[in-house]
Amino acid sequence: MTSLAKTAFEANKIDIERLWEIHRTVAGHGAGRKYGVEVLNRSAIVFITACWESFIEDLATQSFDFLLDNAKKHEVIPAKVRNYAARKLVDVKDPSRLWELADGGWRDILRAHKQSVYDDWVGTLNTPKTPQVNALYSQLLGIPKLSECWYWQKMSAVNAESKLDEYITIRGNIAHRIRDEHPIPKLVPQNFLVHIAQLVDRTESYVENYLFELTEVKPF
Repeated sequence: MTSLAKTAFEANKIDIERLWEIHRTVAGHGAGRKYGVEVLNRSAIVFITACWESFIEDLATQSFDFLLDNAKKHEVIPAKVRNYAARKLVDVKDPSRLWELADGGWRDILRAHKQSVYDDWVGTLNTPKTPQVNALYSQLLGIPKLSECWYWQKMSAVNAESKLDEYITIRGNIAHRIRDEHPIPKLVPQNFLVHIAQLVDRTESYVENYLFELTEVKPF
């Protein structure tokens, strides 16, 4: 099966590919540099980044909800996540707050942790580069370094991280300067989409196996 996050990504991917159709309609199929269509290339970069951001946020929150719903006891939740959540109680320095842990209250503590992480990251993940993605999944799911699963034939995890961050930097240049420093040919967003599709597949597969190991329940 497929996660809801990936299903949404695949639906958005169709819209992105529609841009290539518009590109061909405006510029034709011939070789050589095309004029008057670079705006489509820039738009594709922005849209692909938004799709990646949405996927990362959706998969993280859906996975957390699944983990909480299928954890029969608090020990199932990774220690790192429990420690992040408990830090709020310690910071309050109110001994009576410890009673919130009684009678299954640990679930409420973790839900509050999810909301805290959501407020800090989800919905504001405007720069979904490698460090931000790793930090989100570390705090919400306890995965030490998600990007270590981003590898495939002729692509190491280090190179996959670097390529992602380079593409996101181009998106930032477009967002802040309207145009990137150099013209963006059609091949750039096309390669970007291929790269993101690979990251989506690896990320979903890794998280699926991770959740199954914790809960012994298939998440997707």
